[in-house]
Amino acid sequence: MIVLDKKSPIPIHKQIILQIKKEVILGRLKPGDKLPPVREMAARLKVNVNTVLRAFEDLTREGILESQHGKGFFVSAQNMQQELSKVIEYLKRVVKEFKKHEIDKYLGMTLLLEVWKDESDQ
Repeated sequence: MIVLDKKSPIPIHKQIILQIKKEVILGRLKPGDKLPPVREMAARLKVNVNTVLRAFEDLTREGILESQHGKGFFVSAQNMQQELSKVIEYLKRVVKEFKKHEIDKYLGMTLLLEVWKDESDQ
């Protein structure tokens, strides 16, 4: 599920957060799903337990996860999946347009990043 890039400039705990959010948005993690225990996840990812705990706690503050004392962390029943399903459908249409115009994924990502940057500058 989660693959870390130790050479990335993105901090490890942020990589964990982003990948869990992605899985929730795409519906691969559903409301009520239990995440692996913090220690197990840390061992699997070969990172400090506190790094995973920090990521899980941040996701809990955002309302994406819920913590149940003594039971672990679960995907929140009121997560962002439903809210962002429209965004996913829109992105699928964008990808179809890219393919229709023979824009490969690398150019598509470059264009997306450029538009993102332009919008951030405004």
